[in-house]
Amino acid sequence: MISGKAEVRVMSSIWKSLSAGIMIIIAGLIGIGGGALVSMSGEFTSRSGGILGFEPLGVTTIILGIVAVLGGIFALRRRLWPLAIAGAVCAIPCMPVLGIVAMIFISLADEEFEQKLAGQS
Repeated sequence: MISGKAEVRVMSSIWKSLSAGIMIIIAGLIGIGGGALVSMSGEFTSRSGGILGFEPLGVTTIILGIVAVLGGIFALRRRLWPLAIAGAVCAIPCMPVLGIVAMIFISLADEEFEQKLAGQS
């Protein structure tokens, strides 16, 4: 069992990656939902004679959201720092405020990750 002081020490050392991972996942899920909504509305407006061309934007946002969710999961697990950075970058178009704050936290939390780059110990 972890004592109170040890628990505080562990939490104080991982708060950046933990909060960034949560923000990246939230931004990614918003991106997936928003992309699906844009794709469906583009499909609807093209059938009704409205504006064409929204579908590629929605699909792109869905892909960015999926990469962001994967990066957020790796940020929570504190593994593969480059993938967590990629997730934060992909979260920026999905939800700019959360993505930028998460990018700052991930950049500051590079020492919390087990493996930053392949080949480094």
